[in-house]
Amino acid sequence: MIRVNLLPVRKARRRSRGLVQLLLFFGVIVFQVILLTVTYFYFAVDRDQLRTQVSESEEEVAELEKQTEELDRLQEEARRLQAQYDILASLEDRRVGPVPMLDELQLMLTPAVGAAERRVAERRGWDPDWEPRRVWLDSFQESEDNRFVLDGYAADTDDVAQFLQRMTNANYFRNVELDHISQTGDHGLVSFHMYGEFDYSGFDSDDEQDS
Repeated sequence: MIRVNLLPVRKARRRSRGLVQLLLFFGVIVFQVILLTVTYFYFAVDRDQLRTQVSESEEEVAELEKQTEELDRLQEEARRLQAQYDILASLEDRRVGPVPMLDELQLMLTPAVGAAERRVAERRGWDPDWEPRRVWLDSFQESEDNRFVLDGYAADTDDVAQFLQRMTNANYFRNVELDHISQTGDHGLVSFHMYGEFDYSGFDSDDEQDS
């Protein structure tokens, strides 16, 4: 009777099954690595898109905030200009001082436009390049002894100095003094208080200076 040794065959089968299991194991690992890699890149792209959207949204919010601040500033400036106009109109209605005196005050608060107006400003000792709309009058009161007090706001102290120089070099005002100036919490503006006297002698020289 012939005997066949099947032991090597069995060992070969076991090695074959072990190899298959090992290949399957590594296959599963490779698949998981690929799956994790694809998932990572998918969420990474999605994350970058979200970051871009968030950044764009933040930029839009910042732009809207700037526009809101600018609108508030313009509205505040319009309110102050209207208040200044109302003060000058009220002075004229109440005939506070002669009309030329009020005209001169309005001229101080009006930008010099054109060569002729710049020459007038220079002859008066005013800086024609200064922007007088950076100053707003809040109140203007007179007394029976030809004295006045003036309150207002300005963008900064340099603007107050420019306005004070115009008041000092004016035809119809004299002995003008800056009583005080203080910082406000309103858009960084400064408030100021001036006082002085009406100078009626300016009527005699007004036409000569502005001609």
